[in-house]
Amino acid sequence: MNRPVRFALATLVILLICAPLAVVLTIFLSPLWSWFEESTGVESIGHSGPADWCFLVVFVLLIAATLLGLSAWRRRARSGRRIA
Repeated sequence: MNRPVRFALATLVILLICAPLAVVLTIFLSPLWSWFEESTGVESIGHSGPADWCFLVVFVLLIAATLLGLSAWRRRARSGRRIA
């Protein structure tokens, strides 16, 4: 399998895994969103749960954390150090 295809598949897998995790995490973080709304006045929590932008923020942060972790893992693997 060539490199662009592997990259596309890895990206798709990351997106598919992070999407449901972002939904669950955003709902669990409802107290944080309530505090944020009280502190800043920015609409974060409504009668039906967190605002759409809250889900997007958590989703982007999950993707960034995943990519940073994968990057660190690849660097360690290339350097020949043992990964615990």
